[in-house]
Amino acid sequence: MEFVLRRAKRESTKAMKAGSARHTNLEEEVVKKVKARVKCKEDIWALKLLNFTIGANQLLFQGLTRELPLIGFAEGVWMVGVIDEICMPATETNMNPKLIDTKTRVRGTLPAEPQRRNGRLQLMCYKYMWDNLVADNFPSREFYKFFALNPHSILSEEIREKTADSGFPADTLDDVVRFYKNTWTTLPPSYDQLLLRYEFQKDNSLIGEDQFAFDPDWLKNQIHGCLEFWLGEREACYTPEEERWKCRFCQFASICPANTDHDSTPSPTSANSSSTPS
Repeated sequence: MEFVLRRAKRESTKAMKAGSARHTNLEEEVVKKVKARVKCKEDIWALKLLNFTIGANQLLFQGLTRELPLIGFAEGVWMVGVIDEICMPATETNMNPKLIDTKTRVRGTLPAEPQRRNGRLQLMCYKYMWDNLVADNFPSREFYKFFALNPHSILSEEIREKTADSGFPADTLDDVVRFYKNTWTTLPPSYDQLLLRYEFQKDNSLIGEDQFAFDPDWLKNQIHGCLEFWLGEREACYTPEEERWKCRFCQFASICPANTDHDSTPSPTSANSSSTPS
């Protein structure tokens, strides 16, 4: 990540493009997308929040939605993400929505543990954000301030038309935020069991599933470790020796001191952090 920030954007591989296409297809199975032009950053955020509100209502009434955007505040920072799939349970004894993430694989085998660990971290973050938002932890004033937004700015005509057509008529970003917050009051906390689904890219067949329990202590340790990097409290870390196979797939491997000079002391501007989400 430090190389990406300092040197170049991460290259999109054929596998990454195939994965994105698969997610688009899965979304289109249950969500009808409509194009909308935006004219300012308030329009952009209004559209993100509106997409959540529409998707959450689809979940409540139809029991399933996909590619649901999340914007939340946790551990002192703003977090954004998109949940691949959320479904309501089929049993009446459990009314907590289940969060699911789909990963596509070039090979027809389950990934190694480090890759599964990253997938678990991602889903746990989404659950953590979800449950915080259900508990009404969305500080609107801080949201406007942090992203430099004018809550009373009139949205563009096209965005206002989209909100009205969707059943949530709004003139300003503040109107959309109120719909967003009100929608969370209708949702229960998410299910403690999370699901990673692995598909074979060649034919979209199911390779396997990884169901696991939410671990709040492990998650907070991971988040705090990431925040230390993002807040400048520590340098980036090299990939552990036992996970150096990752370097074969890294576009920066040829210039990373971890590979080019094992005896040198890494400089703050060249450390690689692929062992953690930071």
